[in-house]
This record gives sequence, C-alpha cells and structure tokens, in this order.
Amino acid sequence: MNPSVYVVLPVFNRLEETKKFVSCMQRQLYPNFQVVICDDGSTDGTGEYLKSLGGNIVVVEGTGDLWWAGGINRCIEYVLDHATDDALVITINNDVELEADYISQKVNRSFEYSDAVIGSLCVYQSDHDIIETSGLVMNFTTCSAKSLVALGTKRSGLDYSGCIPVTHLPGKGVLVPLKVYKQIGIYDAEQLPHYHADTDFTLRAYERGYAVLVDFDSIVYSDVNRGNLISGQDITLSSVLKTFEEKRGVNDFSAYRAFARKHFGQRAWQFLLVSYAKIFLGLSRRYFISKIDVFRFARGAG
Repeated sequence: MNPSVYVVLPVFNRLEETKKFVSCMQRQLYPNFQVVICDDGSTDGTGEYLKSLGGNIVVVEGTGDLWWAGGINRCIEYVLDHATDDALVITINNDVELEADYISQKVNRSFEYSDAVIGSLCVYQSDHDIIETSGLVMNFTTCSAKSLVALGTKRSGLDYSGCIPVTHLPGKGVLVPLKVYKQIGIYDAEQLPHYHADTDFTLRAYERGYAVLVDFDSIVYSDVNRGNLISGQDITLSSVLKTFEEKRGVNDFSAYRAFARKHFGQRAWQFLLVSYAKIFLGLSRRYFISKIDVFRFARGAG
C-alpha cells in the first residue's frame, strides 16, 4: 500500500537552495509522491527553473506577498482539490537536504501511528551531530513552552529514539494526514503570516485530540537560519534587534500575541511574559557568550 504523498513548500528566490532540494526529491525511493511548490514572485529565475521541470513537480503561483503561511496554504489548497482522503502531506523548506528514503520512512511511521502528526529531527547540514530543532512541549498550567531538545544539543548524546510525544512542532519536515487539514483548517496566514504559523497549526491539532510526535529517526539536514542567532555565531546588538522585526523576526510581538490569544485566551498576558522573559534571557546569554568567545580568540591570536 502506497498512499499518495504531497511534499509542499513555498519558495521565494534562493534558486541554488531550490535546485539542491529538487535534487533530493528526484532521488527519493518512494513511488507515489508529488511535490507542490508555491513560487511567491521569485525574481532570480526560480520560477522559470521550476516550470521547466515537469514530472511530479507542480508549481502554483503566489501573489508576491504571501510569506510562509500564505505560500504553504496555496499548496495545501491544491492538495485538497486534487487528493483523495487517505493522502498524506509533508511540509518542508527548500533549504534542507534529505536522504533518499526520507519519504518512505515517513510513510512507514504513518502506518505505525495512524492519523498522527509526525515531525522530524532537524540537524545542521554542517554538522549532523548538532540538533537545530525537534519538538516543543507546552505546559498549559504555567503558560510556558520549552523545546524537547535544546538547540545545539549533540545528537550522539541523546537517549531518544523513535517517536516521542510533544504538543507542537516546527514545520520543517512534518507529516500531516490530509484529514487533519479538513478537520481543523489550514495555516493562519492572517494573524501568523510567517513565524509561528507552523507551531500554531500543530498545537491546534494537539488540542483537537491528534497525536503530535517528533520522530528521532526521521532526519532533516538543515541549512540553519542564522537570523535566529545560532550557537557559535558572532552576535551583534543589531542582529538581536532584527529578531523582533515585523514578520521576518522570529520574536515578532504581533505574532506571539496572536499565538497567545488563540491558545490561552484571557491568560495570554501570562504566556507573553513568560515567553519574552525566556527570549531576553536567552538572547542576552548568547550575546555575552559570543563576546567572550571573540575576546578569547583575540587573546589567543595575540
């Protein structure tokens, strides 16, 4: 049994990353899948390249201002119009690399965990032992969320394997049964146009009773978003402030506020206080560590 799988993603420029991603898709061993890409007004030749491919790659057009959630929604809408009820969707980004058995492994997991939303373990392309993202666990009593595994943790030191329950997931490498979209809707592109639309969607699925899992045997090799201030990066005050910029900033207040109101109602303020306290502490720690590292390097070089 090989259910139809739709691999969906939005793209905007970054032609070389898209070519690498397409190459990964062309090497996939699974026999029954289609790639649906929303090209949201690329100006670097990405659109022309994608249209030249044909085969099992479908291109849907964006308006040029869809951002992540709007772009992924265009893809999901295509799938809803063309797929049967037993179809599976995998959300992904174009700045990743995947093993040839990635889709096959995801489908096999879906047989083990029927109707579950199943994420992937994301590791650095530059170092496959360093974890970027896994899953998140929300404490609804204290209105706080934490990563199951912290960014920068060494994969070789983990005791985890297989599927671990979480409450929500980042959208990079997530298998979603089509029926989940039909029941809870698509991504909230109005309130969460870019960041946090993925975690909001999977948390909504969790709240509706679907199992949400992160699969430590399903690996995505990620070209880590350096705008999120990763470990080992020279962090400046301006780079810290950029994380709070509207839409493109991972710490954008309007997105956090919308997320908080949707999941905590009148206790939204509590979630915001806890979240931003953690954000400021974490950014401050990374900033000062980066300065200490630079100072140590300068002393050693001198």
